[in-house]
Amino acid sequence: MAEAAAAVAKWEAMWSRDGGLQPGQAFDASAVEPAFADLLRAADPPLPREGAGGARPRALVPGCGRGYAVAELARAGYEATGLELAPTAVQAAREHLGGQPDAHVQGGDFFDFDPGAGFDLVYDCTFLCAIPPERRADWAAKIEQLLRPGGELVALIFPCFPDGPDPADAPDTAGGAGGGPPYAMSPRLVERLLAGRRLARLSLEAVPAERLARRVSRAGEFVGRWQRLPDDAPGGEAPAELGEAAGER
Repeated sequence: MAEAAAAVAKWEAMWSRDGGLQPGQAFDASAVEPAFADLLRAADPPLPREGAGGARPRALVPGCGRGYAVAELARAGYEATGLELAPTAVQAAREHLGGQPDAHVQGGDFFDFDPGAGFDLVYDCTFLCAIPPERRADWAAKIEQLLRPGGELVALIFPCFPDGPDPADAPDTAGGAGGGPPYAMSPRLVERLLAGRRLARLSLEAVPAERLARRVSRAGEFVGRWQRLPDDAPGGEAPAELGEAAGER
């Protein structure tokens, strides 16, 4: 309880200080991430476009910030839900969405979130990199729980520092380049966190420099897709080491 209250207070302070976080400041990218917008337009294979029983597909964006991805998902035909801890962030996202149909934002803790039914898509962007490293295993378990079989996790893996230590070598600590949040990420770290879960990697690619969402010195981005396997499938095997196609790191 105290830990959760402290997390709310920390993120509320970041969103409300100096008159409120403005578009383009700090972690706010002013728009949806170009790599994710590209996937929504022309993913191969296509992203899930049909929900259970032929219903509209449902998408979740944990740590949605101002709701740019929530809006983009709703425009693409999803019933999109954003989740935020800080009340000021929830208010900012609702103001940005302006009542857009099929785009919703609610306050709450990701780890306690119970939607009642699985999602067809979960988009993680600057969320995993913001949570305490000791909760990363809980993140992987929750992602598996939230996705219905056949659904997908899309992860925008950021910030990645090719010249620094790989945080995959110490997945439960801050590791990597500098402290956080944001904590340093790498494709190998995300792969290791998801190993043993009912999630099969579909793709994992470096984001070209011209499509980067955040121009942080030396920091790169990767975009990965994992499909939720059936409930009766065995947990995934430990991933093979990534090769040059994923930029090694």
